[in-house]
Parts: sequence; structure tokens; C-alpha cells
Amino acid sequence: MMRSRVVSSLIVDRIRAKLELKPVEIIHEFKDYYGIDISYYHAWFGKELAKLNVHGDESKSFNELVWYADAVKETNPGSLCTLECEAGINRFRRFFVSFGGCIAGFQYCIPLLFIDATFLKSKYKGQLLCASGKNENQGFYPLAFGVVDSETEENWTWFLQHLASILLPMGRVVTFFSDCNQGLLNAMGFVFPGWPHSYCYYHLKQNLISKHPKSGYGKLLQDRVINLFSRCAYAVTEEEFTVAMEELVIVGSSKVKTFISNLSRDHYANAYFKGMRYGEMANSLAESFNNWVGVFRDLPVLPLIEGIRQKLMVLNSQRRIEADKWTTILCPEMETRLWENAEAGRTWVVRCSSFIVFEVFADYSVMIDLEQRTCSCCLWQIDSFPCTHAVAAILAKKDSVYDYVECYYRTDFFRKAYESPIFPIPDIGKGVGSNSFAAGVVLPPITKRPAGRPPTKRIKAFGEFKRPLKCSRCSVTGHNRKTCKAVM
Repeated sequence: MMRSRVVSSLIVDRIRAKLELKPVEIIHEFKDYYGIDISYYHAWFGKELAKLNVHGDESKSFNELVWYADAVKETNPGSLCTLECEAGINRFRRFFVSFGGCIAGFQYCIPLLFIDATFLKSKYKGQLLCASGKNENQGFYPLAFGVVDSETEENWTWFLQHLASILLPMGRVVTFFSDCNQGLLNAMGFVFPGWPHSYCYYHLKQNLISKHPKSGYGKLLQDRVINLFSRCAYAVTEEEFTVAMEELVIVGSSKVKTFISNLSRDHYANAYFKGMRYGEMANSLAESFNNWVGVFRDLPVLPLIEGIRQKLMVLNSQRRIEADKWTTILCPEMETRLWENAEAGRTWVVRCSSFIVFEVFADYSVMIDLEQRTCSCCLWQIDSFPCTHAVAAILAKKDSVYDYVECYYRTDFFRKAYESPIFPIPDIGKGVGSNSFAAGVVLPPITKRPAGRPPTKRIKAFGEFKRPLKCSRCSVTGHNRKTCKAVM
């Protein structure tokens, strides 16, 4: 008699506390706590009923966005929150939100923005668009996100226009990172003409892998092509890029040549990139955000957005408390990197040419210009952080190395980035006094449910692979520490 409704009533508090609870875990808990065996179906459907009880009906969730947009602006001053529906029928189209605390703090973050989209798993599907920055300690800094019905050029343009209304008043140029989605590229050129835009090196590499077979002699060619493309992307001078590119064109197939000819080198190669990338080459921070919010992606639209806000509120609070304990001038990650560079160049010979120009003799000699903040190795210019040669020259001059480090790596800037909190949005009395909410005017988007069980995992691209599981106890692949049975 242990039906799914009974299961739902017993696990509703567990679902409220742990959204990612799996049906297998529910089966084990019922066996451990009650001594009862339940089927996988009853565990799965009981979980779905519990989620419905906790988060409400998905179709009604869209109408609650009317109240939520007003509540965001009231409780979090300075926020930008927009709900857009189809004209005439008031059917949901898209929703954008950027909280006031994030907007106020972003001007103290590194001027980089990582743009990406991830699919939603709820009944009405859709896409979650996100824009994440990078803080002084190399962590991600969510700036804005939005929910749209599909990933189209029109929706990307709408999202970026709202983003522009946040960025333009700050008065600084931001470098964007994204994959090569054509709709996004067109929208980026329309909304932010002339702003630096870098393609994700990882996505380019995956596209290049698909141009070669994976077995036999083709696998050797594939590895060589990837190695040559990496040399092109990371080349610090135009001469290095030209040499690597000429060899890549000779070794690569016709598909590789076509791919390279259609790819603008200004958007991925260090030697030609117009702008500051601060050492970044990939859109990894956007992927980090997608993974960070992954637990909410199968929820109705309002619990999805509110779940992200709550998690973001806690994250910012934790980082603010953590930063108050720091005693270093730079953030811990960058402080460690700075003194590792100093240690690496401790035995090098430094010769002074003038008050600002030095020559450093390592495995090869390089010229350092402290006033222009340049080094012959070009790493200082690419990373916007003193390289080992630069640190050796600064210490030889007996200057403070901190005077030559960008302000975006300093602890005081990190504290300012998280100074403005994200405030709670209490839902007591939700909808009271809102005529549009009571009338139920916002309808859910029209979707057609495909046959079979809904997929919850992204389909991997050709050539994409998952990193093998490796045990931290015995260092053998194929299992983890929890299931390790090796005799130590």
C-alpha cells in the first residue's frame, strides 16, 4: 500500500531541503528508516508529487513573475528586472533580472563577461541565458541572467540590450567571452559594436576535433592538428602565429582549412586580439555558473529564479565574510601567484639600462619596460599581471611589486565588489493588491512534449569526452574513494 502519494507526503520536507534527491536515495531511505521496499516508479513519481507540493503548479508560476518583478525592484534598489509577454495574448516570452548588489559590485571586478546559455528541464522547457564576470580572486561573479523560450538571435539581442543598459553607464569597456553561436555573434556585433569579443578556445578545439577521424592514423593527425591550433591561439607574436598557421594548413584536411579560413584570428589568437583578456582563453566561468545552478533547472520558472537569487545571496555573504579575514594586499590566489613568480626569478641576473628599462637574463634575455608595463616575453601584456621577468626587475630596482599590479587583483577591490548585499524577497502576502497577478494574465509558453521520457542530460558534441573517474586513495581510474576496495 506504499503508493506514490504516501511516499510524497513522507519526503516533502526532504525535497524542500535537498532538490537533487534521487529516486534511488529515496528507495534506500525507506528501507533504512521504515524497513519497506518501494519500487523505483513509486519513488520517482512520489518525488514529482512532492516537488509539485513544494514549488507549485508550473503553469501558474509564470503568472507569479508579475508579482516577482515588482518585488525585486522594491526589495533590491538598483535592480533591473523585466518581464515581456506576447502582445495581445499575454503569453510568456522572456524574463531578465540583475540584482542591485551585483550591478554595484561588478564595476570593481575584472572587466570580463562570460556569456552562455543552458537548457531548462521543466515542463515548458526554455533556455537560461547568463552573464558572469570574474572577481579578483579568480572566482565567477554572476551579473545577470534571463529565461527565454528559445536560444535565437532575437532573444540574444534582447538580453544583450538589457546588459548594455547596465554596462554603458559604468564607462568602461568589457571583454566578452562566448562560444561561436551565430545568433549570439550577430547580436553581439549589433549591441556592442567595437567591443572586444573572444571566442572560447575550448569550443573551437572541439569543433576542430570533429574535422578529423578518431581512430588509426587519423588519431595521430588529429592530435597534431590540435597541437598546432593551440600554438596558433597561444602564440604571443605574429611571427609565431604565422609559422604555426602555415604548418596547420599543410597538415590539416580540407575541412580544417575551411574551418580556419572562416575563423577570424582577431577573436581567438593572442597575437592579434584587440583588447584585454587577463590571461583567459575559454568560456569556463560561464560553464561554472551553469553547473552551479544545475540543481534548479528542472523547477518551475519562479522557483528557478528565486532559487538562484537565494544561492547568490548566500554566496555573496560568504565571500564578504571571508574577505574580512584576509590580511594580504592582493587576494590570496593572486598573492600566491605573485610570490611564486618572485621565487622563480630569484637566481636570475638583472641589468639596468635606464631608470625604467631593464634586461633580465634567464634561459634567454628579455627587456622589461616598467613604465609601459611590457616584457619581451609578452606575458605581462597578455595576463595583465607581472610575469617572472617583470617581478625580478621590480625587485632589483627595489620598488614595491604591488605598485605594478592591476587594481582588479587587490583585496580592497574584492571587498567593494561584495559590499552591497542582495536582500531577501519575502513572499508573505504574495499577489495581494496586484490586479494582474489575480487575473492570471501571464500564460505559459506553448510547448509540445516529445515522446518518451524527457531527457535531463545534454547531448555531447562529437569528439567531446568525459574525464575518467580517478580514485584519490589508490590513484586507479574507474572508481572513486568511496567505493575503493584496494588493500593499502
